[in-house]
Order: sequence, then C-alpha cells, then structure tokens
Amino acid sequence: RDPGTGAVVGVLSYVTDIADRKEAEAAMRTAQEAAEAANRAKSEFLSRMSHELRTPMNAVLGFGQLLEQDHLTHDQRESVTYILTAGRHLLGLIDEVLDISRIEAGTLSLSLEPVRADHLIDETLDLVWPMAEARGIRLVHEPPPTDGPYLLADLQRLKQVLLNLLSNAVKYNIERGLVTVTSATTTTGKVRITVTDTGPGISPEQRALLFTPFQRLGAEFLGTFVLVFGGCGT
Repeated sequence: RDPGTGAVVGVLSYVTDIADRKEAEAAMRTAQEAAEAANRAKSEFLSRMSHELRTPMNAVLGFGQLLEQDHLTHDQRESVTYILTAGRHLLGLIDEVLDISRIEAGTLSLSLEPVRADHLIDETLDLVWPMAEARGIRLVHEPPPTDGPYLLADLQRLKQVLLNLLSNAVKYNIERGLVTVTSATTTTGKVRITVTDTGPGISPEQRALLFTPFQRLGAEFLGTFVLVFGGCGT
C-alpha cells in the first residue's frame, strides 16, 4: 500500500510446487494398502493352516491313546506317554495360532493360574528327554527342599518359554553334556527358574544380539538362562 494514500500499489504472492509431496503421499497410501492386504492374507493362511494341522494331530493322539490301552512293556508305555504329552502340547500351540488376530491387535489375554514350578519343570523335561537321550545329554532337575514354589502364570505360554530354553540347552550343548534346572523363591517373593547347560556359550560381542528375533548367534547359545516370575505363595 502507498504510505500516503493507502492505495494498493502491488501484490506479493508465493507459489509452491507440491507435486512431489502428493506423489509421495500416494505412494505411501499404496504401500500401506499392500501391507494391510498382505497382513490379512497371512492371518487367513495361519487360521486355515491351524485347522488343517489339527486333523493329523488328533489322529496321532487318537492312535496314541489306543496304544496306551494295549498290553505294553514298561519302556513301550513310557514312549507312548511321551508321544501323548508332546502331542497335547503341540495341539495347544496349534490352538494358539487361532489367536493371531488378537495378537496383532495387541488384545491377547493371558489365562493366569497357580502353577507349581517343579511339576512344570518335570513335564517340560519329559518333552525334551528323547532329544537329550539321542545325544547322551543328562537332564537334572534339582527341586527345592520343600513343596512348591508356586507362581501365577499362563501355563501354556510359560511351558513354551521353558521348552524353548531347554531345547536350545540340549541342541547347542556338547556331546554327553549336562542340563540342570532349578527353581527357588527370591527374597522379593518372585519365583526364579534357572536353566544351566555345559554348552560353549556366546562371546561378549554377541550378547547385544541375544534378543534379536531369528538371530541364532552362529549356532552358539548362552550357557545359563534365568526366568523370574511373580509368585503367588508356597
């Protein structure tokens, strides 16, 4: 404006080219839609596959139960027990695949119940015993001097965590090595389950990668694992 008269004497304008930004936004929307479609396809596949896996697994359990009713030797009956125990555990894992949508939504609920630590350890050791026997690895459970301890946990998921640790302790152990499992109540009321093996361990440089998904650390694994859970009394 003119300072004297106030009349408009000129106009200043800015023009910004946002074509690149619009193109980037469109590409982002396309990528997001593709990712969501792939995620839906994955969820549908896992849901269908879990149903498909149940059929042969139920057949394995059914024939195992028939064998259990037959006249078997002590060793044969023990082997059938291992088949049924492992089969039921696997069936439970298959059922959990059906929860994939709730897992992805972050709404998966835990079924908490009192779990006796020494019973849980014995059941899980039974699942890895055949693999340990094949490699001549000795499994030792050192129970506490008194009954218990008990802990509050989701039994299925806790058993799977412990099974993963024990499987790795056997798999990455030395031939004719040793795996030891202990449980105890800490001074803060939590339950500590410790899995120790005689494997080679990992280097300090690899420890930063320990909890990286799908990282196998060059087929070496930590020699001692510790799980700590909130206790619910003894």
